[in-house]
Amino acid sequence: MVLVTHLPYYREIFALPHFLQDPLLCFGFQEFDKGAMLDDQQHLHLGDYFATLGIRATSLDLFDPRSELRYDMNDAVPSTEYGRYSTFIDIGSLEHVFDTRQCFENCLRMVAPGGHYMLHTPVNGYYAHGFHVFNPECLRGALELNGFRLIHEKYSTVDGFPVEQASAPGDIIGWFVARKEREMGDKFVCPQQGKWYTRYV
Repeated sequence: MVLVTHLPYYREIFALPHFLQDPLLCFGFQEFDKGAMLDDQQHLHLGDYFATLGIRATSLDLFDPRSELRYDMNDAVPSTEYGRYSTFIDIGSLEHVFDTRQCFENCLRMVAPGGHYMLHTPVNGYYAHGFHVFNPECLRGALELNGFRLIHEKYSTVDGFPVEQASAPGDIIGWFVARKEREMGDKFVCPQQGKWYTRYV
């Protein structure tokens, strides 16, 4: 859901050069909270908002019948979805999928070369919100090893208050945007945690 308190982050990210491109995929059917407006209108969901910009938006949600795509992201998506979307937006879905390795690979493979991937996900706190809370090192590493370049990284509280570090106390959200610089290889490359890898190598 697009929350009122998060609007400044969406506006900043959506204004990044070449970020909003057609076709666009939203992971999760994303409604607007009451009073949350990115323009001067109250839209029902992100697809409605993007339509006003002339952008074709598709949503992917296993359970919501309003979504056009109904994939279980624990499983590999069909290869026909690879490289299909110029913009991929995940507003808080990754943490709710058990097999995050497969889910993350799916997300990255669905982005077209030159396209952008946006991820908004818990990086601290959030007890029982989803299955997972992510170490930003893991996300950065997986992006960079699989052909993406991180171009935007910020952190906030659930109420939208900016914080400098993911380690800040409380429930902390990471806001990430990465550009796909090259095609991914046949095998998804998993990062190793530097804290331990460098100790033994």
